[in-house]
Amino acid sequence: MRNTQYRVYREDDIFLYCGEPAFSVLDFWRFSYSQLLGQSETIAEFLVCQSLGIEKAENVNYWTAYDLSYKGKRIEVKATSYIHPWNRRVSNTRTFSIAPSNNAYWSELPGQRESPRLARQSEIYVFCLNTERNTKNPQPLNIDNWEFYVVPTYRINAYCERNGNPNQKTINLTVIKRIVGQATKFGELKETIEEAITWSDQHYLNS
Repeated sequence: MRNTQYRVYREDDIFLYCGEPAFSVLDFWRFSYSQLLGQSETIAEFLVCQSLGIEKAENVNYWTAYDLSYKGKRIEVKATSYIHPWNRRVSNTRTFSIAPSNNAYWSELPGQRESPRLARQSEIYVFCLNTERNTKNPQPLNIDNWEFYVVPTYRINAYCERNGNPNQKTINLTVIKRIVGQATKFGELKETIEEAITWSDQHYLNS
């Protein structure tokens, strides 16, 4: 189920010039996305979507205030890594954005009943960490390097409220580990997300 609509282009779709084929969408993808080391956020979303059987994330418009939906639940995917193409040293600071955002875009879609408001718009967060530390020979295609921390949003909100900062904008990996406990690997990610959805539903039913 998607909460937004979009067109999915295929690799053999063609750019036209004067009505004639010029080059393909695959050519564009190769041009734009071949440097995988600098695309942790996009790769993380791709991995989450692959685990859930979702063809494409929903943030193609970027203002949807969440990344994808699964079983009618809004999911926000955040990612970080230890190495980057612009810095060959291992980075030690691991933080994720949890800043509240405005839901004006999707709250105005047909069937939505909520009024525009500033809040954390997802019901589930998936925090993704690429643990690769080999700066000389990184392996961006190795899924084994990824760890996932799945948290119902109500637990993030509760943590921020306890610390007197409900609109807190970032959270570090150490805190995430305290909230979640053990990391999830890719093979168990779908099951873990479904468990988090159950916890979230139970929380709001009991509130």
